[in-house]
Amino acid sequence: MRTTILAFGIALVGLIMVAVGVWSLLVLQTEETVLLADLLTAMGTIAGGLAMGGLAQALRLLLEINRKG
Repeated sequence: MRTTILAFGIALVGLIMVAVGVWSLLVLQTEETVLLADLLTAMGTIAGGLAMGGLAQALRLLLEINRKG
């Protein structure tokens, strides 16, 4: 049960990170000058969020394998 809650927590954090990264990109579009570092930071946040989602999925799949095995 704790592993399932951990997987959902990780997935939720990943979803929040993706949303924050997308929000950052949207805010950057409204500015006159955009620095490359700002774009890379926003894209890095999105990538980190996607990685957290992948980690949560892998944890969930391992949990299913352990239940069947």
